[in-house]
This record gives sequence, C-alpha cells and structure tokens, in this order.
Amino acid sequence: MEKEDYARDTGSTACVVLITTDKIYCANSGDSRGVMKSDGKPKALSEDHKPDNFNELSRIKKAHHIVEDSRVDGNLALSRAFGDFQYKDQKNMKAEDQAVTAKPDIFICEHNDKDDFIMLACDGIWDCLSN
Repeated sequence: MEKEDYARDTGSTACVVLITTDKIYCANSGDSRGVMKSDGKPKALSEDHKPDNFNELSRIKKAHHIVEDSRVDGNLALSRAFGDFQYKDQKNMKAEDQAVTAKPDIFICEHNDKDDFIMLACDGIWDCLSN
C-alpha cells in the first residue's frame, strides 16, 4: 500500500474536555468517550457515535452509504472521525453531512465540589468496560 493510500484510509476519534470554575465542556467525535465520577456515581459526558444510532444512520443513508453489521459500508465501526476520507466522498454535500463526519457533539454540565475525576478513553476500553 502506498503511503498516500494509507493516509487516506485511516482515521481517528477525539474526545476533549474543557473545565472552567462552574462548567465542564466535552466535545466528542467518534467512539472515544468521556465519563466523570461525581458524587460517587459515573456520569457520561459524551455519547459514542455508532453507525446504528438513529441520527447517524440517517446521515449515512443520505450520503449514499449503507450500514451493514453495525458498520459503515460493512467496514467502519464508527460514524464520526477525522480522516477516513473514503466515507467523505459526496462532493455536493457539506462536511457535516458526509457519511462519516468529524463534527463533534458538545455536552455541557455543571461543575461542582462533588466531581472526583474525569476519564477519557477510546473504544478499546469502552468495548470492555461500562461507565
């Protein structure tokens, strides 16, 4: 495989957090996830972007791709990512409307003294563990 082909066919997810004095902002694109332990309980800060999710499936179909075996075109197990350009092939559609988009969801929650820690991890962790 040529170097250029490899670069075109790879992708990555991102989950980032910004903490202020009173708010926590979590931006997520893909199947990495943010979870906070607050008041002794786990609290999801993001949602995984899987092809079977209703909104994701709708966007994928509108971009003339399919979901097979819970994967975009039977191959990619997530529906948002940086890169993965072979799923961003509709020239007449905006980047956020492509079968796979990098556009993140942004979640905002209150920040207080009961918050213990935040864990950001990829699907390699979350496919094996719950929040």
